[in-house]
Amino acid sequence: MADNDVIDVEEDKNVNDKHKWGAAELEKVGDVQDEHDDLNVSTDALGKLIGGVPPEPTKKKINIKKEDLQMIMNELELSETTVRQKLIETNGDPSRQQQLSAEMNMLGSVFSSVKPRLDDLGTDRLNYYYSTLIIMSMSLTITARQYVGSPLQCWVPAQFTRAWEQYAENYCFVYNTYWVRPNDDVPLTIEERISQQLIYYQWAPFIMAIEAAFFYLPVLFWSQLSSKSGINIIKLVETAQKAEAAAADDRKKHVDVIIRHITNNLRKRVDEDTRLAKVQKIFGYQHGKYITNVYLVTKVLYMTNSFLQFYSTNKFLGQNDPYWGARILSDILSGTDWELSGNFPRIAMCDFQVRVLGNLQRYSIQCVLTLNMFNEKIFLFLYWWFSLVFVVTLADTIGLMVNMRSKNGLVTFVRQFLENQDENEEKSFKNEQFGALLEEFCLHKITPDIIMLLKMINGHTGEIVCCDIVGRLWREFLEKEGKTLMNESESTENFPKIISTNEKTVATLVETQPLV
Repeated sequence: MADNDVIDVEEDKNVNDKHKWGAAELEKVGDVQDEHDDLNVSTDALGKLIGGVPPEPTKKKINIKKEDLQMIMNELELSETTVRQKLIETNGDPSRQQQLSAEMNMLGSVFSSVKPRLDDLGTDRLNYYYSTLIIMSMSLTITARQYVGSPLQCWVPAQFTRAWEQYAENYCFVYNTYWVRPNDDVPLTIEERISQQLIYYQWAPFIMAIEAAFFYLPVLFWSQLSSKSGINIIKLVETAQKAEAAAADDRKKHVDVIIRHITNNLRKRVDEDTRLAKVQKIFGYQHGKYITNVYLVTKVLYMTNSFLQFYSTNKFLGQNDPYWGARILSDILSGTDWELSGNFPRIAMCDFQVRVLGNLQRYSIQCVLTLNMFNEKIFLFLYWWFSLVFVVTLADTIGLMVNMRSKNGLVTFVRQFLENQDENEEKSFKNEQFGALLEEFCLHKITPDIIMLLKMINGHTGEIVCCDIVGRLWREFLEKEGKTLMNESESTENFPKIISTNEKTVATLVETQPLV
């Protein structure tokens, strides 16, 4: 290229004053080139780099000669390749900007779709919500560092040009590096080097994205199957929230809607010829256990997922010791350097071959893995996070199964809402004779699905609405069974008494004096 070759730039007359070189883009910069590649950059980017003077707000030609560009490089003490790289980074290739914008929009839509749900309990959010968001954020951090910054830099021989250096770094990043202790010799055989390869750092963001997706899968299973119960749990909880914030009269209307919705949809007769009926039958729909069984299966999926995440992460990192997280944490706290422990090494070796005059020339170069500084902290956090999520979910699932399968657990759960209605009810349920009636109510009127719905309503609203719901169901049960409470004289402290007539337990209300 001749020294007098120039770049023709057509400047837009509508110049933005805040940019030193305006906002117009160069349509063609193919004449400015070196031995490696072309430069395609806007005048805005060039202005930001060299601090040029904005042109006059008139449409005219700007001629930049080759020697002018060389003078800029000399004044900035930068090589031509570095200037080109900085210009491209400052300008941002339009196609790359569009790609980055599309990726950010996609990530934004994914983040916005992960929201807390109203048909869950406490530990569920630990799995599908917090775990998903945390792991996605970490994946995004590593992705930005990996593809925007310089994830790997190598010390190459002096005869390497910039293009060779870039090739070597790209090769070593795509193919695996291997770690050698500082005081050890480099292995002589290729097999030994392969056995010490680091195979995880370039795949870390993709693995974390997959982990985040798997944490969200169980809630999709729950969402799909729970909707087959005939009850819109989310709408039910929303109605309960409205009832909690409403006045007494309005709250009663909302409670009526909730009870009517529950009683009309639970324990329906199903047509056994349909595919839906087969699914409902598997999960105990006709016995009032469909929602409960689907939820328990979802909890098992949460536990299985967290355990498999823990196990697969260990294998991905090449850790055969299941306690590697504790070991690395101990090394960090004790100040043991990675050079001795080999945990997420920052410096590694890389071998590659190039063909020179028909012969293969092998090079072994040393590279800095800056990504491993982030990988160490992120995967150490995930090690303990997976452990915590598994233990908490396991404890919650065991407690839930015991409460839902135990008669005492059901009675205790229902009793607390009936006792909280008023003081006299609390006195009544302390009577040992009343246990039979309450037990019959819990086993025949309050199904496991109603208990599960009450737990979700209680978790998102409070006891007030649950007390109203249980109280209404309790009164309906007494009316249906022909049972009322009998109060003795004041000497019995107004405790109810169960009397037997014709071998059938009946509670008769004797009007003595008002309850106090």
